[in-house]
Amino acid sequence: MLLQFFGFKDNPFKLTPDPAYLFLGRHYEEALAHLRYAVTEGEGFTAITGERGIGKTTICRAFLDTLGGETIAAVISSPVASPGDLLRRINTALGIPGTADTLKGLIDPLNDFLMRQKPAGRKVAVFIDDAQSLGLEVLEQIRLISNLETTREKLIQIVLVGEPGLMTKLNSHELRQMGQRVSVSYEIGPLSPAETAAYIRHRVSVASTGSPVQFEPAAVRHLFHYSRGIPRLIHAACQAALTEAYGAREKTVTAAIAQAAVMGLAAADGKDPNRRRRRQALGWAVAGCGVILLAGAAFFVLRGPEGRPPPEKAIPEPAGLAAPAETAPLPPVPAPVDAVVASAGPDPAAGQDSAVPPPAPGEKAVSAAKGSAPRMTHSVQVGAFLVPENARKQVERLSAKGYPARIFEAKDSQGRSWYAVRIGDYPSREAARRQADEFTRREQAPSLVRPSGGF
Repeated sequence: MLLQFFGFKDNPFKLTPDPAYLFLGRHYEEALAHLRYAVTEGEGFTAITGERGIGKTTICRAFLDTLGGETIAAVISSPVASPGDLLRRINTALGIPGTADTLKGLIDPLNDFLMRQKPAGRKVAVFIDDAQSLGLEVLEQIRLISNLETTREKLIQIVLVGEPGLMTKLNSHELRQMGQRVSVSYEIGPLSPAETAAYIRHRVSVASTGSPVQFEPAAVRHLFHYSRGIPRLIHAACQAALTEAYGAREKTVTAAIAQAAVMGLAAADGKDPNRRRRRQALGWAVAGCGVILLAGAAFFVLRGPEGRPPPEKAIPEPAGLAAPAETAPLPPVPAPVDAVVASAGPDPAAGQDSAVPPPAPGEKAVSAAKGSAPRMTHSVQVGAFLVPENARKQVERLSAKGYPARIFEAKDSQGRSWYAVRIGDYPSREAARRQADEFTRREQAPSLVRPSGGF
């Protein structure tokens, strides 16, 4: 009855992933770009992390749907009990026959299968979900599987998907060898308030047969406050709001309806929805009292006990004391960003006068031939998007911080246009790598080296 009342052909806020409802926010686009690079380039492990309900499975399934026949993918989604269980499930997912009970009897057919795919030009990728719950023995077996390689490249690409604690686990002392092999990692963040509003509109529009139900801006704010931009919680809040609206026979979700819905959810979760606001109000009250007391104390000290300023005392200047040296201003610190080194031939979006950032401290400028400037061959890439508006927003953010950011457009093998955001031009791969490492060091994210002629 609820679907019919609102004119839905399907429940827009169901929890099961559906490609028809895919919404590409900024974090989703960047996660797809990282996955695409990892599988095509095949360097080490890939780790995609995010809070529970953030949409990790949705993004991975959306990526798998874009793979052509040149990539064979296996997905391990339920808990893995042991190294042998892992190998058996990988072999089954890849269609490798066998009934062996030993690890060697399981890994030899896998190795033979991988060796046959390489001459045929096919890549093999294994996605392992809920990787943060894997035991140490299973993770060690995954590391051993990654050792299956030729003299030039890996035979299998492994993508670990899990909650943020996954990276902490991989960087532990016991798994340091595995953590050092993670060449691509990305943490999917929550939706922003604007993205949350667009996400709700998108799903309602896809599910509607006629004019979609409207959510008032104030209602969306209540839903975002409860969900914190996490899609799974957005679904729960919107479903509750639609149920409240249906009970009131309202076809518009108002602020009052949304507030009642999220308060009901918070009460069911055992949470007080107003607790945070009360704590903030108490904090401001205490801070205000403190300011008043400090101001009164300062007035009393400066004016003296009888309301008159105290007499000034001359302070003799110490003899022989040199004047203080002028303090040199500190250089500006660039804001942290994800850094990617990209080989850049002549970039149509940059032009000949593209700004070149100065070399890092201690770095010598590359000398050019007499009478000519050095040829710029590489640049630092900090993002890649399918939606040009997201790329423009990142350029605006970086330009406001002083970076010479620009957009470089390129098409992938499926004809889709990607809009890559690049910073600066450099005369060598090493110079660009140093700049990228500096960005990456500040952001605590790995650097990726892109091949020439692409992004």
